[in-house]
Amino acid sequence: MIVRRLTLVCLVLLAAGPAVHAQANAPPRGRFEFATEAQLDSLYAPLVYLMHEDEQGTYPSLSVTEKRAFLRHFWARRDPSPGTPKNEAEEAFNARIAAVNRQFSEHGATEVPGWRTDRGRVYLEYGPPDITLSRRGLGATLPFSVWKYTRGTKRPRKYCFVDITRFGTFVLVYSNDPGEPSRWDWRQLLGDEGYEDALQF
Repeated sequence: MIVRRLTLVCLVLLAAGPAVHAQANAPPRGRFEFATEAQLDSLYAPLVYLMHEDEQGTYPSLSVTEKRAFLRHFWARRDPSPGTPKNEAEEAFNARIAAVNRQFSEHGATEVPGWRTDRGRVYLEYGPPDITLSRRGLGATLPFSVWKYTRGTKRPRKYCFVDITRFGTFVLVYSNDPGEPSRWDWRQLLGDEGYEDALQF
């Protein structure tokens, strides 16, 4: 009787073995599969910095199922090593989002995640600056920070952020990057000394 039960248990385990092995080696389920619509929307929002023209404007009108498919396709399109469990491009971007949210979130009247701030946007597009210049601001002069990027370009790019409110709300007011607008009053915001420092930096 005992031998018969042991034999039966062994047969069941042998039959289940391939299925258990296949399940253990199956690719992990996508992180979009069980996300709520609000979670999908929060994952989608920062992608504005990476989107191609043909990817813009369609997501908001999609159903939840279609939103999942959109995000899967979006990252599959950028996967540097398709067929592997990891998508290095997605992981690197998510790490940058986490970094800018830690460093640049603004806690004023409303909570603004770091990726939506000017500093966060520039950081996401170009990475950390090579050199920075910061001034705390004295008297009427507002605190400001200048980021300088020297790598991969003949002419260094500069981005000047001013704490308009003195509560950590840094706004991009000047850049020598032709793709970025500069405020007409950025010299007054920095003061004469700060203006000269920013230009000579």
